[in-house]
This record gives sequence, C-alpha cells and structure tokens, in this order.
Amino acid sequence: MKKMKKFLAVILSLAMVLGMSMTAFAASSGTDNIFGTADDRATITVNGIDNETGIQVNAYKVVEAKYDGAGSTFSGYNSLYPTVITQDMVKADLTTLTPDQLTALANAVDTTKNAIPLTNTSGTTWKADVAAGTYLVLVSNTEAHSYNPMVVSAYYVNKDGKTDISEGAVDLTTTVANAKKSDAPTIDKKITNTNGNDYGNSVEVNDIVDYEVTVTPIPSYTGSYPMFNVEDTLSTGLDFVTDKSGNVVDPVVKVGTTTLEKDKDYTVSVDGRKMTINFVVNDAYKLNAYASQTLTITYSAKVNSEAVLWKDVNTNTAKLNYTNDSKVNGNNASAEKTTYTYTFDIGGTATGTDGIITKTGKDKNSETPLGGALFGLYKAGEGVTAETVATAKADAAYKTATSDANGQINFRQLKKGTYYLKELSAPKGYSVNTHVYTVVINTTYNTDGTLATWSVTIDNDKTSTFTSNNDGTWTSDKHATNIVNTTLSSLPSTGGMGTTLFTIAGCAIMVAAAGFFFASRKRVNK
Repeated sequence: MKKMKKFLAVILSLAMVLGMSMTAFAASSGTDNIFGTADDRATITVNGIDNETGIQVNAYKVVEAKYDGAGSTFSGYNSLYPTVITQDMVKADLTTLTPDQLTALANAVDTTKNAIPLTNTSGTTWKADVAAGTYLVLVSNTEAHSYNPMVVSAYYVNKDGKTDISEGAVDLTTTVANAKKSDAPTIDKKITNTNGNDYGNSVEVNDIVDYEVTVTPIPSYTGSYPMFNVEDTLSTGLDFVTDKSGNVVDPVVKVGTTTLEKDKDYTVSVDGRKMTINFVVNDAYKLNAYASQTLTITYSAKVNSEAVLWKDVNTNTAKLNYTNDSKVNGNNASAEKTTYTYTFDIGGTATGTDGIITKTGKDKNSETPLGGALFGLYKAGEGVTAETVATAKADAAYKTATSDANGQINFRQLKKGTYYLKELSAPKGYSVNTHVYTVVINTTYNTDGTLATWSVTIDNDKTSTFTSNNDGTWTSDKHATNIVNTTLSSLPSTGGMGTTLFTIAGCAIMVAAAGFFFASRKRVNK
C-alpha cells in the first residue's frame, strides 16, 4: 500500500510539472482548433537581453515546417540553409548547434529580409509569436553589451505517445533561449619589457619598447556594417620597428594560443606613426568564431633622437573602434589606453635640472663656474665600474658634454640606471679633477604609468628629487655637487730648500765633468 502511495505521488508530481510546462509554451492551434496545420502558432522566448535604447531583437526562420494538402497536415521539416544545417541535421528541436555553426548560420542569414521582431515583455524577457520551425535570434543596435547568436524552436510533439505525427495527434511546443551576454569590449595596453611598471617606463635613444594590446571580450557581430579595429598611434619620439628592407614589422595577432592570419582574419595598414589592425575584411567581421574570448596584439617601437624629456612625455595610444552596425547613427563606440615613456636629463636649464652638478674653478680662495671642461658619462654594466672608468679613454664614453659658461654639464635622453662621470680635459690654466663620480637615476610611477617622481643621486650622498604635482607642474628639491678645478698657478710647491741645493750641486758637477771631458780630449788630440 505504501509503495502504491509513493508511486501515485510521483505520477502526480510529473503530471504537475508537465502541466506547468505546457502552459508555458503558449501554443495556438490556429483557427481550426487542431494542431498540425499551417496556421499553428507558438510563442518563442529569449531571456537575458537588456532593454537598451534602440536595441533590436529579431528572429529569422532557418528551419521550416512542411505541410501536405494545402497546409492541412504537418509532414516534417526542411532546412532553409542547407550549407550550414544539412537536411540530416534537421530535427524538431535544433538547439545543439556548436558556436562555430551558430556563427556560420548568422553569417549565412540575410538579415535584411523576413525579420520577425521580438518585443520586451518584462525585465530582460523578449517574445514573439511564430509559425512552427526553428529560428535564429540576433541582437543588434546595442553597444553596452554584445550577445551570441541563439536558436529557438516551435516544434510538434506527440501528445498521446503515438509514433505518428499527424493532424490531431500533435501539440506545438517551444524552447526557451538564454542569451549569453558579454560586456562591451575593453582595451588594455602594457609595456612588456619595462623598467618601470606596466604602463610607464624610461628609455634612451635606440631602445626597443615592446607592447601588448588586449581586447576582451571579443564581441559577436551580425550587423550589415560591422566595425572592429585597433589603431595604435606613436608620438614623435617613437617609430615602429622595421625590417632590413625598411618595412614596418607586422604585429602578431592571437586569440588564446591561436595565431590569426593576416589578410584572412585581419588587415594591417600603416600611415606615418599610426598602425591600424582591422578585423573587418571585405565587409565581413572575422572574429565571431572567437566571441567572448580575448584578442592579443603584440608589436614593438624604437626610440628615436626626437624623444622628448621628462617634463613632456613620449606616448603610445591604442584605440579600439567598434560597433555592430556602423550605419546606425550613435552606435559607433571606442575605448583607448595610453602608455608613457620618459627620458631624463642633467644640467638642463629648461627642465630645471641645472644646479645638480656644477663645474667650478678655484683660484686661491675664490670659486666660480667654469666653462670649457670636457666630461664623459659612462654606463655601468658588465666590465664597467668606477675603477675601470678611471683609466678609460674618451672614446669609450656613452656620452660627452662640455661645461657651459655657468658650469652646467648637460646630458640628455638618459634612462633609469647607474652612470659614472669623469672629467676628460680641463680649460687652459686649470688642472683636471680625477675623481670618478657615481650618478644614479631612479624613478617611481603612478598606477596609470605617468611619472610620479624621479631623482639623481651623486656619489651615494647628494640626491636631487623631482615630484609631480599632477597638474603639469613639478616640485624640485636639488642638492648641488660642485666639481672643482684648481688653477695651475695655485698648485702647491713640493720639496724643500735641501732639495734645491742638491739640484744646484748636481748641475755644477755635471758642468764640471763636461769641462774635464772636453779638456782631456783636447790634450789627446795634441
């Protein structure tokens, strides 16, 4: 008895669930009150689509129901796009298409014809009354999010368990699609070989800066005029890296571990310092197969002699331009990310780095700025130390500079690191200062890559610091190092009176010896 009660409870539960499901299908048997004829209608439903301004949600029939006898008897299904949905794939509920098949179907459907609009009924639910068949649902005219292609079906099922599907023996039911929503694509750009952070670094002329641009998520676009491209623009101090023939080296474009193919999946064009990578080729958007994944673009730039100094900045901006349909006013959207590349100087009046190191001349008790002294700057590295620089020649210097009338020694386009400074020659009448100075440049960056502070430290003692005020101005705290040369006339004498007497005596002996030598030769000759 107990087993019978449990069995009945299960049967009642199933009946309740089935009853609830059937009411949700909202099918109509048309005017003849019999399912299985051409006038049958059902309500298809898609959930999860936001009701944005101007949004369009349309259904396109891809599989149709067939009827015999002038539409009086349902007889099966027929694919309207057999190149994508082959006839042997056709079944009542076609909801198992792969993402690639969905993309191919979306590309095959003519969206300019026979669109069935879905309307927003409440919240994120959209519905439409349709005839029996399978429908591709596409969302367009939205930029806040992108949505994957979906299929929903209105199809016949046996209502009495019989094997035949014929007039009066079927019910019309539907499937419900849940939209896969992706946020609007965003762009990020990083410096991958940085000596700063991801978005800011310091360089010198001829340095190579490597960049990585990522776009995520890749949207699914089915509009008639899609737009999806990345524009990368360099400032004057940067050039795209070129090959031996002078051609700009192509970027590497990937989705995950898959390398995309130039001219098939994207095109590249270069106009001066702007490179455009376009993912619409021959009016067709090429990334639907990678929807919701991450696009990665890598390429490099070379620092040239026009790189500006730290109060200005060398920039590289990547801009993403995108829209599902560029012919619709107001649809076009963009996002961008900028990286910041700096070079530094010492002894520059315009940048305020004068006074960090000053060349002076000392005569007795007075010390004044001294021009005309030649200095060499050497980069620390393997085999280059303060000891090796002490004996290094001028042609081994990284940079050379001559002190001006104010005693300033200007070195430009330096990057973070350690250097050694040595005087190579002094102005006439002055001695050379033989001390080798250690010069260290340090930097700190804000999270967005802009320069926060930088400093110059001389001989691990005097540090001059420059701090950004975030309004384009800088605060400086400078501590001067004077490199002193002494006049030759002021050099102290060495030795004493005894030394002078020995020198005079020695000279007298040599003269006397010479006299005796010549006198003896004269006697011999006679």
